Amino acid sequence: MREQPSHIARAPSAQEFDMADKSEVARLRSLAQLDADAVGAYDAALARIPEQLVRERLNGFRIDHVRHVQDLNALIHEAGGTPLELRLDLKGTAMVGLTAMSSMMGTEAALVAMLGNEEFSNRAYDVALRFDWRPEVRELIEKHREDERRHVMWIRDAVRTRPWERARAIAEEGSEAPA
Repeated sequence: MREQPSHIARAPSAQEFDMADKSEVARLRSLAQLDADAVGAYDAALARIPEQLVRERLNGFRIDHVRHVQDLNALIHEAGGTPLELRLDLKGTAMVGLTAMSSMMGTEAALVAMLGNEEFSNRAYDVALRFDWRPEVRELIEKHREDERRHVMWIRDAVRTRPWERARAIAEEGSEAPA
């Protein structure tokens, strides 16, 4: 396989191509829509996950995504754009459907679906950071990107370690203790 000369740029990914031809407001709206879609996916997972430990953590991540939409909407408004409503688009509807179906198979399956959703969000924020932004916009996008990393790390670890089983065992031991 021949190596491509360094002066020849690689082809942009679909996400990069989608964002490249957009204005700053349109790119911010794309990120806000992704976060709005994530809120819907978290709602679908939370509706089917019984374990309190997992529910609490996922609800915190959901709140992060709501805040992301609010923060991005403030920047969109400042730039003269129309803020995004917290509503699903076509991709979000598919994301929610997949998450809902996976969640019917249990907590681990719900987390695996959410891991895929969060990895997609991580890639989108990575792509967004390749563009030139005003300093305050870049700072906010970097902050959101760190939230996305934290979400992926926790979900990936939870799929591996299944902490809800440990919490359930501790609860069962406590309920079997003599009075």
